[in-house]
Amino acid sequence: MSQQSVIMAMFLEPFKAAAAEGAVVELKLRLLAGTLPTLRKYAHSRRLEDIEGDLAGHFSLSEADRKTLHLCRQLRNKLLHSDFRAARGKLGQLGVETSSGGVVKVDIPEPSVAAISEKNRAVRAGTEGTPVAEASSTDGGVLGWFMEVANAGEFQKAVNVFKDAAAIVDRLADIESV
Repeated sequence: MSQQSVIMAMFLEPFKAAAAEGAVVELKLRLLAGTLPTLRKYAHSRRLEDIEGDLAGHFSLSEADRKTLHLCRQLRNKLLHSDFRAARGKLGQLGVETSSGGVVKVDIPEPSVAAISEKNRAVRAGTEGTPVAEASSTDGGVLGWFMEVANAGEFQKAVNVFKDAAAIVDRLADIESV
């Protein structure tokens, strides 16, 4: 099994769970919008970027709920576009504590068993590598950041905030159906 396969086996399911919950929030928002004449334009819109403000006006949505829906929409986009560093930032803005996943980026110019073993020893000694948590999206790379947020449990944290956002939309749908 290749290194890539091991990483995917370890971290793909948590990513898929987060992506799915984010998609559920968007679907629920679009379904709700489709039932309201003033919001119907969002049901098929390519972008939902103003829906939170319009929902707030229609339902007297609290600022906290509006902010949650707004940031969850952005979080979903960051996850789906594999900008995991920015996704971590959105979790922080949502009040979710984030922490380092302990992933270290190491350059191995000429990969060999000996070179990898030596780099591994140096990383363990703390003399080699750059913590991905301290790197930019591009310096940490998609793979590095994917591993970083997965190892830190942040895909599950995203699942939880998406479920909270879905509950807000459910509550609004219940209000509308009364």
